[in-house]
Amino acid sequence: MLVTQRPIPNVETAQAEPPPLVLASLTLADIELTPPPPLSLDEFKGFQMKEPEPEPAADPEPPASDRYELTLRLERGDTIEKMLADVDVLEADRKQIAERLQSLLKKKKLAAGETIELMMQTMPEQPDAPRVLSLSVRPQPEREYFVRRQDDGTYDAEEKIYKVSPRIVRVEAERNGSLQRSGMNGGAPSAAMVEFIRALSYDVDFQRELKEGQKFTVLLEQLVTSDGRITHPGRLLAGELHLLKRTVTVIRFRPHGAAEGFYSPQGESVVRSFLRTPMDASRITSRFGMRQHPILGFSALHAGVDFAAPTGTPILAAGAGKVVAAGRNGGYGLYVKLQHTKDIATAYAHMSRMGPGIKPGVSVRQGQVIGFVGSTGMSTGPHLHYEFHRGGRQVNPLAQKFAMRGAVGGKDLPRFRALTRQYLSLLKNAPVAADVEKPAGEKASQTKKAPQAPKEPATPQVARGD
Repeated sequence: MLVTQRPIPNVETAQAEPPPLVLASLTLADIELTPPPPLSLDEFKGFQMKEPEPEPAADPEPPASDRYELTLRLERGDTIEKMLADVDVLEADRKQIAERLQSLLKKKKLAAGETIELMMQTMPEQPDAPRVLSLSVRPQPEREYFVRRQDDGTYDAEEKIYKVSPRIVRVEAERNGSLQRSGMNGGAPSAAMVEFIRALSYDVDFQRELKEGQKFTVLLEQLVTSDGRITHPGRLLAGELHLLKRTVTVIRFRPHGAAEGFYSPQGESVVRSFLRTPMDASRITSRFGMRQHPILGFSALHAGVDFAAPTGTPILAAGAGKVVAAGRNGGYGLYVKLQHTKDIATAYAHMSRMGPGIKPGVSVRQGQVIGFVGSTGMSTGPHLHYEFHRGGRQVNPLAQKFAMRGAVGGKDLPRFRALTRQYLSLLKNAPVAADVEKPAGEKASQTKKAPQAPKEPATPQVARGD
């Protein structure tokens, strides 16, 4: 590299600007670039990184109190105080809550199985003794009791009464097994299905006409609280059963000055002198007449009709009468005999148990449950052996014919016809029960009024089916 330097003037001379340096033109080729030597760890020995000074610690926050819900089930022998003690509530609070709740219940007691809803809060100063903010219990759908903690630490009690209104719904189902169980599986209450079967049994031959897969509909009047809880699962208003060649329809109606009953749409009472079939059974395993005895092995008169049915199926009194025998009777097993008139009696054998209050001398209504299907005595399986006695002799029950009783007439007829039109329409258009029933806590279905029948009491509301 060539550098040209000019001479420096005498220092004593007047100060002047230093002469500029003149550099010859340079190129990269004239400069030798040498990389710096790498640094070794030894060169850092003796150095120490300074740690950052820690920030001053903040004051710790006090633990927050937590709220949570708790559901307890009242077991046999439990009390409210005992239940609260089991979840570590302080004794003073337990006693006060129990006293406030009892002031609402008065002398009533909560039944075993009742659920108690609690809103709880953990307290930082007493983490092992949670506080009850509120307690609620609903022993009846229309009544709910609350006990709530006040700001001053005391507890106050309150009763809430829900408005109860009727609504009409329908249950549609197909027969799969027994008619009663098929309806219950579709949402109809057992009591309504028993009424339906009883009303049909005067006119339907369950053995010959009832088949698997046949459709039926029952119309129910439910009672529902303002928040959607059902207080009554449904009273039977009407029903129809679609058989192979016909449809049988029954309508509930109360004539003036008479008892409530079921009628055909033409106004004829469904009640006959005797039921065609004393139970919900569709299969005959043995008919009236000579046969080979399945146990004894020789031919003998089979003096009744055997209906196959599951153990526990209710057996109905074929007609009104008096119990003349009830108990064990040899090969008949558990047996009941009813005397209906001087000449007519019916008998029921092989039962698993008798109906409530059935004993000699007791009067029974037609359709009353007198026993339940079993396999007692000389029996190869659960079934009902049913006999019909006329003039002291056993005759074929299926060959007996009985006339209809009564019909709607006079001033009742227009009212009945209007009610029948309404019910027949609702059997097709009323909302399905399963669509309007909501679990507890959900918003109740909206309601609208069904058409009114002339001169009938206020017609129940019909739940909207959307």
